[in-house]
Amino acid sequence: MLLLVCPGALAEKLKFACSDVESATYLIGNGEQMATPPGAMVDVMNQVAQELGFEIEYVRLPVNRLLKKLQMGEVDGAFSFSFNEDRLQYGQFPMKGEKDDPSLRFLEHSYVFYKLKSSPFNWDGTAVSGLGTGVVGFNTTFSVGVGLAKLGIPVEQAKTTEQNFKKLMMGRIAVFAMQEHTGDMYLWENQITGVEKVETPFERKPYYLMLSKQLVQRDPALAQRIWARLAKVRDGKMAKFQRNYLP
Repeated sequence: MLLLVCPGALAEKLKFACSDVESATYLIGNGEQMATPPGAMVDVMNQVAQELGFEIEYVRLPVNRLLKKLQMGEVDGAFSFSFNEDRLQYGQFPMKGEKDDPSLRFLEHSYVFYKLKSSPFNWDGTAVSGLGTGVVGFNTTFSVGVGLAKLGIPVEQAKTTEQNFKKLMMGRIAVFAMQEHTGDMYLWENQITGVEKVETPFERKPYYLMLSKQLVQRDPALAQRIWARLAKVRDGKMAKFQRNYLP
């Protein structure tokens, strides 16, 4: 658990939750303890809190439990999540009319496929080929699983990036669908040479800081200030903070 105390009088003390699964360089380490240093997303969020003058307590939780706590108002915010209508039961996204507002995103991710270099698998932007009787792995709770299922692609899930890459190299899955930045970082950090990326992205989407409906109802102006300031800090600081986590 990490507590950020901002100078001066505090307008709010908020509790924000994030996943217990690493997404380097955005979120560092696995498990329910915050890493030191914690990752670029937390650095950006801390900058937002400092500029707006509130205090944040962070907790890391499995995603399903995290969303339930957001729904109950036991945490005030959670990051980072792509938009889908099912998630509206748990909390609030920044919206523009009836749709989510990508200009107020936390970050943006591309999902790509990773395969063994000897594999015939390919994705041309519309359809897969060379999969045969194999399955595509993905990280549990990651939204790419929904997109794969819609195309009728057989899938299998594992909790962490490490588990899925190990399954790929052992031949237990044929392909791994993962966020490009995190997948590339894992291969680079672990000097894995037998795996390659299919360059055509499967999908690209914005990811958001969700806020609890209770917070938005209690102080809608604060909610809008948080999303707006996050967009500014993201553009100005995210890349700089990420460089701090490169070996």
